[in-house]
Amino acid sequence: MEQNYIGENIRRYRERAKLTQQQLADKIGITWEMISRYERNESSPIHKLDDLSKALSISKSEILEKHIPERYSHIEYRVPLFIQYPSSKKFTPHYTNYYYICPEWILKRDRECIAIDTALIESDYEEFGKSGIVYISTQVKPELNDLILVKGSNQLITERYRSKNGNILGKILAQEVRY
Repeated sequence: MEQNYIGENIRRYRERAKLTQQQLADKIGITWEMISRYERNESSPIHKLDDLSKALSISKSEILEKHIPERYSHIEYRVPLFIQYPSSKKFTPHYTNYYYICPEWILKRDRECIAIDTALIESDYEEFGKSGIVYISTQVKPELNDLILVKGSNQLITERYRSKNGNILGKILAQEVRY
């Protein structure tokens, strides 16, 4: 069985933790070249799973699990999930391997909505929590003062909608907060 996604998981969680390959390697006692080999699926990280999961503050299953789990493949309420800013700067399903189960009412508002980890978002608004998932509509036109996401160079920023906002990603439909 081919498991190309394991290296991708290591890379994504390393980048999410804002670690370089060298920094991660130092945390687990190997070379950055070995981290690179893991991420390119040229070497198996099986003997370093405990160290990797501790260094990245995730479970071993998050490293090993496909992020489009088979048990959820039939569920109609899956939306693309972004846990990092795509290098293409495009927030479309083609640029993520992750999916998230969302409430049905959100899909009734916008069948093409996406989910974004709040770690990617900079916000000055008190009502906007820092830990969780935000559902974004790229199809529903925002109204004056709606909370929207605007694309920055490498981060997303919350703003109130004004008719002259530039580089709008979409309207924030809802936020799921983690405690």
